[in-house]
Amino acid sequence: MVSEATQQELEAGRGYETLFVPALFAPWPRHVLDGAAVQGGAHVLDIACGSGVLARAAFERCDKTARVVGLDPAPGMIAAAKEVEPHIEWVVGNAENLPFDDGTFDHVVSQFGMMFFQDRPKAVSEMYRVTKPGGKLAVAVWHSVDDNPAYKDIASVLEQNVSPDAANTVRIPFCLDDPLQVTQLFSQAGFDEVAFDTKREQAEFPNTRTMVEVELRGWLPLFGIHLREEKIAEVLTKSDAVLSKYATSSGKAVFPTTAYVITAHKPE
Repeated sequence: MVSEATQQELEAGRGYETLFVPALFAPWPRHVLDGAAVQGGAHVLDIACGSGVLARAAFERCDKTARVVGLDPAPGMIAAAKEVEPHIEWVVGNAENLPFDDGTFDHVVSQFGMMFFQDRPKAVSEMYRVTKPGGKLAVAVWHSVDDNPAYKDIASVLEQNVSPDAANTVRIPFCLDDPLQVTQLFSQAGFDEVAFDTKREQAEFPNTRTMVEVELRGWLPLFGIHLREEKIAEVLTKSDAVLSKYATSSGKAVFPTTAYVITAHKPE
């Protein structure tokens, strides 16, 4: 797998880290790390780590004897993650073919990455393989786009003003809305004590236009959709009416998000 990021890939990773992480993803690592009981000198693997928000939280939670590894298939994400925290091991790789020995990690975690796995049963099997006997797993997955209506509205804005393909990139993260089907994958792989719990958080953006701008600058480029500045300005202007319901009196955009966290244990 190519491990060197192009400048365009690096800029996309930086945009993701700068625009998405503080507003949307920063509240979630505590749910995942609590679910996996990460602490102390644990060896932790964060699969589909993106720009590294979950891996960084694990690194901060553990002591100096810990090993934290973040893995993602996108070289730009890994390059951006290295810029933020160079002391974590960052690896370009995919969930279906983890480049680690059997039983390497005490904890395997993933935050909003499972929806993008190309072969989910194989990826879950790989998670099981690299987890130590007695180790724990926790994976966060979004509920449906209907349960996260702000993103249903953003997809509508992109459908009308960019393209159906652009709108569909926003819907992709919400494609695993049935936790019972997903937990079955983990049980079939050999994990026991498989359970899930619904979690809710608040997303907070500087304003409603930023809700869309993060998609235009930090998300669509990951799918090869690059818009001219004039087009971005046009889309942001047209988003005002649709997204005004999320604006607070301070001017910030605040809205609820909901996901479920799957937890599991590898038998001794």
